[in-house]
Amino acid sequence: MIKKVSVEKEKCIHCGMCLNDCILGVLEFDENKNPRYRENGENLCLACQHCMAICPTGALSFGDKNPANSIETGNYDSDEFLRLIKSRRSVRKYKNENVPKDKLDKITEMLKFSPTGCNKDNLHFSVVETKEKMEEIRKLTYEKSISSKNPTPSMETAKQAFQNGDDIIYRGATSMVAVAIDKSKTVPGCETADPIIALAHLDLYAQSLGLGTLWCDMALIAANEIPEVYSLLEIPENYSLNYILLLGVPAVKYKRTIQPERFSIKLLK
Repeated sequence: MIKKVSVEKEKCIHCGMCLNDCILGVLEFDENKNPRYRENGENLCLACQHCMAICPTGALSFGDKNPANSIETGNYDSDEFLRLIKSRRSVRKYKNENVPKDKLDKITEMLKFSPTGCNKDNLHFSVVETKEKMEEIRKLTYEKSISSKNPTPSMETAKQAFQNGDDIIYRGATSMVAVAIDKSKTVPGCETADPIIALAHLDLYAQSLGLGTLWCDMALIAANEIPEVYSLLEIPENYSLNYILLLGVPAVKYKRTIQPERFSIKLLK
């Protein structure tokens, strides 16, 4: 059995924060007030790393994760973040150029930190990096929809638009991220929530990088209805495709926010 949590006793100040923050309460103090697993705690541990993250002195390590290699948390500008949320728009026009490699690298690094509702490593992300790969997917999609004798209403609409010169599925995007979930690790509710939580974080982060995004039902329908397109996404076996977010360098720039009044909000006292 591999020990997950280890403690540098000379650093530990016995504050108990790691015990109190443990999701399942699998830690306890030993006779010297050093943290350790409770009986069978190691088998119950979710590997969430909360204990390592909250330790004020960096005394707890998790597996081969050294707290010294983690990023220090800080204070963030809430007004700027709110402005980002208010400013984000769906983008349906993109420049015919690749998303810069350094921005894709930042996106793939960000995806590692996607939170989940069930604390499981249950997601897979297929990131289309180049406009050439996107063109391969786009071409195959429309070829199959045009050649189909019995296209679904969605694919029939897409086919007719494409014949008129409009790409209403991929909107000219040069990149996209498809998220799938491991069917063997799903928990009721999380099979839909976890992928959407991840893409919601990606959506805002991509916009902060100056990229455009679009939540794309049509791309999801195409992948699910056309086996060849699904195959190009290289979804691992036992994973189920959940959603697709288009990415690209926007060809439009929105000057101001909208002024929405579309949701019912009730403050309860």
